[in-house]
Amino acid sequence: MNLRQFDLNLLVALDVLLAERNVTKAGERLHLSQPAMSGILSRLRHSFGDELLVRVGRNLEPTAFAADLSAPVHECVQQIQVLLNTRRPFVPETESLSFRIAATDYVVLLILGPLVQRLLKLAPGISVRFVALRPTSANEVLAGELDFAIIPFGLEQDLPSISLFEDAWTCVVCSSHPTIDHSLSLDEFLSLPHLTFSFYGELFTLADDYLAHLGYHSKIAASTESFATAPFLLRGTSLLTIVPKRLGERLQSAADIKLIELPFDAPPLLERLVWNPRFNASPAHAWMREQIAEVAKTL
Repeated sequence: MNLRQFDLNLLVALDVLLAERNVTKAGERLHLSQPAMSGILSRLRHSFGDELLVRVGRNLEPTAFAADLSAPVHECVQQIQVLLNTRRPFVPETESLSFRIAATDYVVLLILGPLVQRLLKLAPGISVRFVALRPTSANEVLAGELDFAIIPFGLEQDLPSISLFEDAWTCVVCSSHPTIDHSLSLDEFLSLPHLTFSFYGELFTLADDYLAHLGYHSKIAASTESFATAPFLLRGTSLLTIVPKRLGERLQSAADIKLIELPFDAPPLLERLVWNPRFNASPAHAWMREQIAEVAKTL
């Protein structure tokens, strides 16, 4: 492909298409009609000699080639944006950007709503796309595949970071639990079957890990990869789980659960925002870091 014959604006459209995987939504983000966006997708397919997005059932999914393009295209668009902003002030009200953020569903539940409301008010052209936090998320930030990750303290891997918020841990059981009322001893805690959280390939929360360091081990009956769904899985069971306290409070009524203080002292959960050091001086990145930090202060 000859660069002189390629319209670089198509890269912006490709970045949005691969993020949204929906022609209509991509057009809305770029303020283009659905037919115009479909025409751009046809031009991209012709330029790259690949279908890029194919229909699977009712959804559009990237081809293997497009999946490989996603990260470098996104980083290229972001780098061009930084270059174009070098000589002019960053004006949030008129910018059109999208940031990719990795986080657990617990963190997303806490900050997505207030963050989106803040962006709609201050910078309606700036959007966020949250993806699941994975063991490789820090490396993906370093590779430019993600703009940010919100990661528990200790897992930052020497990336630039700022502290967002901390949370305590709490025990959670079904509100009609057959043996637990409003408190429990350590022996009761250890004797109950546990629903735990599988994160980074390990079957425990950070609180469970701390308990293991004290020489105790809980009885794990089941595990889930989701903090946010765990409380809903307790109904009608004798299971106990440990979740961040803010999450338990948010879901207490909906999940029909009760919160019980841990029968041992556990270090708090500390969440930090990390980013690629290449964007330390980027006005857009610095602004978004500030917005996420401001939202975290309200939690």
